[in-house]
Amino acid sequence: LPMPLRLLLLALACHVGASPSPDPATFFRAPAVDRSAGLPAEGIWPKGQRLLWAGYSGVAERDLKAGFSVAGPHYGGGNEVQLAACERLGLPVIAHIGPFPGNVSGSWDAVSKLPLDEVRSRVTERVKALAGNRTIVMWAVGPEELRPWRKDEMAYLRTVTEAVRASDPERRPVFLYNPNHRDAASLAAIVPHVDVVAKGCYANSAGHKDNRAWIRWSVEQMVESAAKGRPGAWTLVMPELCKDPEPADRPMIRTWVRHDCYLGLMSGAKGMLTWSLFPRKEVKATWKTWHDAYAECGREINGAPGLGRVFLFGERRDDLQVATRERREPYPLGTSARNALESTTSLPTEGTRGVLHPWTKVELQLGERRWVFLANSLPEPTRFELRGLPAGAALADAFTGAPVAAPGAGEPLVAELGPWEIRAWVVSGAR
Repeated sequence: LPMPLRLLLLALACHVGASPSPDPATFFRAPAVDRSAGLPAEGIWPKGQRLLWAGYSGVAERDLKAGFSVAGPHYGGGNEVQLAACERLGLPVIAHIGPFPGNVSGSWDAVSKLPLDEVRSRVTERVKALAGNRTIVMWAVGPEELRPWRKDEMAYLRTVTEAVRASDPERRPVFLYNPNHRDAASLAAIVPHVDVVAKGCYANSAGHKDNRAWIRWSVEQMVESAAKGRPGAWTLVMPELCKDPEPADRPMIRTWVRHDCYLGLMSGAKGMLTWSLFPRKEVKATWKTWHDAYAECGREINGAPGLGRVFLFGERRDDLQVATRERREPYPLGTSARNALESTTSLPTEGTRGVLHPWTKVELQLGERRWVFLANSLPEPTRFELRGLPAGAALADAFTGAPVAAPGAGEPLVAELGPWEIRAWVVSGAR
């Protein structure tokens, strides 16, 4: 054969053969900077090493014992009761803040009747009164779902957030809840005024029950808008606990919760806030199942597995190659997913464009160990092959700590994930 053809055949043969294993010393190199250094172990990020895990309108003592790390905000008079209880018990809490008694109004119409000077005065007075409550870790602006195309509503948001920052010596983060269909473009007007970018990620209620890759799309919209409009701002994944599914779907609740929470963190969120922990009549049959699933994830995040520290302080790497044995390609979001949810506070054009990814792989290095997270966002089982592990590496299940059999030299780790399943491994060098 001519020499060029022989060289081509040799190259192809090398390509299909087993690829050389990476050097363990390089693969497991620790990050150059310990980003958790100096932060108290029991504090809530960004002022501590614990990841925010919360829900609206819960019961602080009950929820934090179960696995949540922060008591979420309450509406109306419940806000005052929650703040007083958390201050008495020393439990971290998010405070709703606004210009009316109870410090939140569910109606823009009520707020719009106040001059901005009056808004500033009322918010300033309230924040100063609460500033000494060290259990408050974040401020939630009310009313929610302010519309970025309305100049008066953006002026209100600017007034409230400026008043909070000017009156809070602790400079605690400020956020505004945004509707599910916000995208990076429509969040652009919101982001300059907040420290935390947050929007609903209610997969079932927003028409994405089976198409849960939308969670990744949602968080990526927030991350992108923060990077462009307020570098240093961080994001929350905000899944739902608000409605009983059809009886046939109820066995999937735990799977949905785990998928939505972990995919949100894999996609760049730095905390979780679910709506809501109040036992609404619409979720009477399954409330405990949802609550238990969110609490279980919270115990993995801030408990013994320590996954919150991994997501907060791990260094992102991309050394391993993952492929599906079935062909799984990204696909367009499309306009058919739009529904009437939050129709008065979002536009029909929002949240209808983008690309959805049927699976996601994330690698995080913390110290001398590597965490690998894999999400199947499809409603059917999918088989994956993970290649590129160092020879002699030890594997364990990241959730349970149970040892996992490592593949042979040059062989892939094969894993079949069920519908919407999350799998994670800790990879370490042989000892």
